[in-house]
Amino acid sequence: MADRRQSLLDAALKLVEEGGLDAVTIAALTERSGMSNGSIYHHFGSRAGVFAQLYADSYARCVAAMRPALDARPAGPVVRDVVLRYLDWVTANPSRARFLYAAPDHADPSAKQAEFEPVLTWFLERMKSGELRAVPPWAMEPVVMGPAHESVRRFLLGVFDLDEARELIADAVWAVLKP
Repeated sequence: MADRRQSLLDAALKLVEEGGLDAVTIAALTERSGMSNGSIYHHFGSRAGVFAQLYADSYARCVAAMRPALDARPAGPVVRDVVLRYLDWVTANPSRARFLYAAPDHADPSAKQAEFEPVLTWFLERMKSGELRAVPPWAMEPVVMGPAHESVRRFLLGVFDLDEARELIADAVWAVLKP
């Protein structure tokens, strides 16, 4: 059952990669995956359900790539490590990253929040202890990670060398959070 769901998500991701969000239709999914309309509706309910699950799956993988950095080291090296792991995940998974940036309206906010909770908790604890500059939680993604997000957007457009800029991006994020 999980393999069928994953096969459908893989087919949807490939369609997005080849033709954008509009390329993902139920007909295209049945053709690409070899599964019936019924299977798609059974597993996801609708095209929007496919997108929601692909978003959740991709976001979970992205956050999972960052979580191992969260340890007891001083805040500076951890922050830089989180950023570098994020950038490395994007470089290794450009199709999933492109989907996350293209389809944010398909995110389930409560699921996204739950997935990100361990990362946010680590940051909030370090802010409370004074190891990091205190910023409101809403600012974590647009303000703190802004340099990383803008660099990733340009990388995904093919106009920016993410590998060359990795350390500079990590330094920029640390500069925002440095007490």
